[in-house]
Amino acid sequence: MQIAGRAIRPALLTILAIAFSAVAGPWDVAPPDGNPAMTEALHWLSSPSRFDAQYNFEMTVQIRLLFFWTGKDDVGAGYIKVGQAADDPSLEVIHLLFGSDPSKAHGINRWGAGTEVVKRGTAGAAESSAFMGFMKSYNNDSVGAMRQELSKEKTAGQHRFEAIISRADPGRAVSTTVPFYSDRDFDYRDLAAAQKVVEDRLKDGQERKFHVLEGPSMGCHRQAGFLSTVQELASDALEGQHTPIELCYLYNSRRYTMTLESTRPVPEKTVHFTLSDSKRKIEHTYHNLQGARFLVVNQTTGGKTDFEILLGTTGDLRGAPVQINYQPNWWFQIVLNLQPSTAASAGGR
Repeated sequence: MQIAGRAIRPALLTILAIAFSAVAGPWDVAPPDGNPAMTEALHWLSSPSRFDAQYNFEMTVQIRLLFFWTGKDDVGAGYIKVGQAADDPSLEVIHLLFGSDPSKAHGINRWGAGTEVVKRGTAGAAESSAFMGFMKSYNNDSVGAMRQELSKEKTAGQHRFEAIISRADPGRAVSTTVPFYSDRDFDYRDLAAAQKVVEDRLKDGQERKFHVLEGPSMGCHRQAGFLSTVQELASDALEGQHTPIELCYLYNSRRYTMTLESTRPVPEKTVHFTLSDSKRKIEHTYHNLQGARFLVVNQTTGGKTDFEILLGTTGDLRGAPVQINYQPNWWFQIVLNLQPSTAASAGGR
């Protein structure tokens, strides 16, 4: 697998570990009236794709109880698919889906899926990017608060979701979000049904909130989105570039910075899996990895998020995200492990 270009894109699934913020296409959604840029973006997002690889992952979670952590393997799953638009190879496409399984995660239903498209110019630079997403979200800061919210949702029969469409171009970024409630608590296995609800909400447009960022206020010359930014910094990590390295990007018409803070060699890492057919526990050891630690800062709110990716460095695994570690708050940690069969079959394509 090559370091640069499309080959390293599997490392970009980190967006789900960080935000759980999207829904995969194709979509049939009416664009905002009088907005040709968003019309084009929706065309990119809904075009048929040709995927080069699919990487499957198993999710482990750790929950902090007072002074110690307790965890459980096989509490969720997901995948990332990478490729290009079938009719336009300059459009790089990333589809992903990740989520917890409520039946295995003490009722916690946290998931999302997404599509990002990057329009590349002749020199390979990102000319524009578009993103369409959907998530099941919570607003809480402890295990107890999350369980109370879950109980309240179940009692009321109303479950909170949010959808977003965004585009970034030179000198302008525009996005629209649609928060809404559903009487069905979709989980990550219900993508098709959830997607239909999102389509209906986006079509009626009654709950849309628009965000526009233009001119000097953008404060970022790059048109790449979150995924493309992780791609570039992950490439720097594999090349052994001196850290820290900081890049800006735009998400939901807001400016962020992402910093590759540090890298470290990891000689080996053993991960645990549960076979879905037999429920048998197995383990697999990956060798010659590169750990890369990232920091994301919301330049509007000052909010910070950090995460780490263990990247393969040799053979078919070069550039592949072997493991992703993300701790969204003090009490909850998510670990995504690349399934060995996926690593063997998809690497290097």
